[in-house]
Amino acid sequence: MKRGSLTAMAIAAGSALLVSSAPADAQSRLTLPPGAVSAVAVSADHRVDTGTGLEQSTGPLFGAQLDLEPDDRIAFSLRALGGTLNPQTENAEARDVGELSLTTRLDMVSWFRGTVTALGRSYDGALARQRWTELALGGEGHGTLIDGVLDASVGLSLAPLVEVTGRQRPDLAVAGLARLRHVGEHFDLSLGYSLERYDFPSVGGERRFEEISMLVFRGGLRIGSHRGNGPR
Repeated sequence: MKRGSLTAMAIAAGSALLVSSAPADAQSRLTLPPGAVSAVAVSADHRVDTGTGLEQSTGPLFGAQLDLEPDDRIAFSLRALGGTLNPQTENAEARDVGELSLTTRLDMVSWFRGTVTALGRSYDGALARQRWTELALGGEGHGTLIDGVLDASVGLSLAPLVEVTGRQRPDLAVAGLARLRHVGEHFDLSLGYSLERYDFPSVGGERRFEEISMLVFRGGLRIGSHRGNGPR
């Protein structure tokens, strides 16, 4: 696959999501639950420690996100991202990255929600192509920082099911996140940071650790019947 093709796929998916919010006659007849359709910009940092040195690559990712809330307790987030990570160390290579994720959030109590995330991610470089699939279970604590203006949430998740082409499953896959969010009558904005870490089994006496961190800005428009809480 040529470099940038995954980026084009993500942008195409994002365009489809954005078009879905346009006020066309056919779309106006479609009744959507409350939510938001958003553009997403990410600053990503990918690091691999193979025991013989650190490989680091960084770069921007772009895409779109669709949030829907069928009722007051449950929400769904579908996100597509794509871009290129450029090498920052001598032994790293440039790689195209594509990602598609679906997260379900269920409110347990007023300040805590459970999460389930299904994720697919690909890394395409000159030497190899790698595919990741993952199912993660977690939780998020959330609250109001400024009433009616700014909310905050922090979360932690474990991924009991992770498949990586060409490698054994990791012994541990854990992720954390922190997010600030503003929901207005027409606009939905958030700024978040996430970190994923994967510890792989020892091979030849050397362990492999892999991390990807993302600083994520999301800016979108509210859709459907407006409700106070907005997408998570």
